[in-house]
Amino acid sequence: MPDIKIKTLHIFFKLILFTVILNASDLLKVKNKEILDNQNQPVFLNGCNLGNWLILEMWMLDYAGRGIHDQKHFIEILENRFGLNKTNKLMEVYRNNWITEKDIDIIKSFGMNTLRLPFDYKILMDSDLKPFKLKKDAWKWIDYTLELARERDMYVILDMHGAPGRQSGMDHSGEVDYNKLWDSKLYQEQTVWLWRQISERYKNDKTIAAYDLLNEPWGSSEKNLKNIILRIYKEIRKNNDEHIIIFPGHRSGIDFYKNIRSTKIENIIYTMHFYPGLFGGGPPTIYTHTDFFQNTIPAWVEKMNQFNSPLLIGEFNVVFKSAGGGEMMRRYFDIYSSNHWPATMWSYKVFKTNGGVEKSNWGMVTNKEKLNKVNIISATYQEIENWFKYFGSLDYAIDEDLRFWMTTEKSPKPLDSLPPRPPKILSPPGTSDLPALWHSKDIGRPLKGGEIMSGDTLILYGGGNDIWTNKDQFRFVYQKLKADFEISVKVNELLYTHSYAKAGIMVRSGLKQNSAHGMINIFPGGNTEFGFREKSGNQMKANSGPDLDWNNVKLKVTKKDDSLNFFVFNNDDWIKQGELNIENWGETLFVGVVALSHDDSQLTIAKYSDIFISKNE
Repeated sequence: MPDIKIKTLHIFFKLILFTVILNASDLLKVKNKEILDNQNQPVFLNGCNLGNWLILEMWMLDYAGRGIHDQKHFIEILENRFGLNKTNKLMEVYRNNWITEKDIDIIKSFGMNTLRLPFDYKILMDSDLKPFKLKKDAWKWIDYTLELARERDMYVILDMHGAPGRQSGMDHSGEVDYNKLWDSKLYQEQTVWLWRQISERYKNDKTIAAYDLLNEPWGSSEKNLKNIILRIYKEIRKNNDEHIIIFPGHRSGIDFYKNIRSTKIENIIYTMHFYPGLFGGGPPTIYTHTDFFQNTIPAWVEKMNQFNSPLLIGEFNVVFKSAGGGEMMRRYFDIYSSNHWPATMWSYKVFKTNGGVEKSNWGMVTNKEKLNKVNIISATYQEIENWFKYFGSLDYAIDEDLRFWMTTEKSPKPLDSLPPRPPKILSPPGTSDLPALWHSKDIGRPLKGGEIMSGDTLILYGGGNDIWTNKDQFRFVYQKLKADFEISVKVNELLYTHSYAKAGIMVRSGLKQNSAHGMINIFPGGNTEFGFREKSGNQMKANSGPDLDWNNVKLKVTKKDDSLNFFVFNNDDWIKQGELNIENWGETLFVGVVALSHDDSQLTIAKYSDIFISKNE
């Protein structure tokens, strides 16, 4: 009798092992720099990110200018007003409406087959303390995504966008200026434990293409990153989980993963996020993208040949129509596919104040009409709930240019070869005296700037790292004014040194780097912004404005009594972008124009004409 029981158990365990192996064989696998299915046929993963759904980024809600910097602050406001349970219910309403079946159908209509799912670890668990414990409904949203994808023959990449302790201190990790993963053994154990739980649940799920272990984990050294990635990798493999595992790059790249001998590494790929024209590489122009195609991508192809692995381009976007728009995006998808690299653009949906597809677009879709806004600090519970429901019912404006290029059989035009890149400007080519009453100053000790008057045109050379947070660094040409006034200018040119280089009108309470101020400015890509620091030493806030045609960029600021008003000229009319109360700024204001390179290793050039000031003495 005992022998029969032993044989029966032996057969039972063999059946279990066979079932696991059979299920695992359905998973995608990496072989010879390609991703293959269970028939050993190449699988080309192309898609988008479901950003701002399971982890919030204020700018994607068009909420960044309201003094709420990140998801943590957003949810804390709700919790302090309504309590934990009601806040959880509100956030469930939000998630029910940000992404629905309609959204996945739209993504599918772009010819895409992959959803990268950024999620916050807090959707899985509440407490950071041991013993670690999952929520009762921990898997609700990942399960729902997998169901939506499975019904449409799509794949999902699970992306831990916000890890325990936070991995970068960036807003997209869930909390600004919080970067504790690397210093806390508890947070590291929690991260490893969570990936074990994810693996336990999904190790045989063939809809999941891969596990993206940590998003942009740049808050510590390459060594620390490699150590925690290997810990997670080993924990998943101990669970007999054969999913593709994605090793994230650092700012420096992926070379620190070379020559790993402590662990046998199998069925992995690497990932980088490339944003030429936005975050490095040059201005948002066809030239910059051509340079990336002809020089940067070939270098990465050579590198991935050495690693014998594909490279996931987990985030990328052209954004600007002037830089190639949908046709340029198609070029990126095509070249990544030709190298068997999966690619997921950032992002599917981004809301805008005025709505509509514009000259710069981060999303495949946006709101069609002017966006309804609710102040979560003062609105009622019902008003906030209705606002969240509105996200699921509003009409979309779809980027049809992008959809056309993603689905057409037509090939993009070949790109021209590159002319030489112009050198950096390290000092002004000369100086000239300013008209009476005008003064100039480098605020915050940037690279020394200057200015030249050419007829009625002011050519302003400025450096500086930024006009942002609680201190500024830039070149300022100004007058001292005590009376009510109106100032308007035409901005003719802003040399690209960075996507966030700035030219525009500023009013300051003083000339210290942390002085209160208000500013209406334009960026090199033609997008505008109203930025302000209401009190000296405070953090800056900002609201996005319309995109302008560089042939006719006009800005204006007016002061009456204790009020400043900021305008852009658009559609043949002055459009108000913001207002500030300056009752406590003092009697004398510093009013003028700025030049910020946003890269203090070089100067930008801002050219102004039609500078007009009227004073009501």
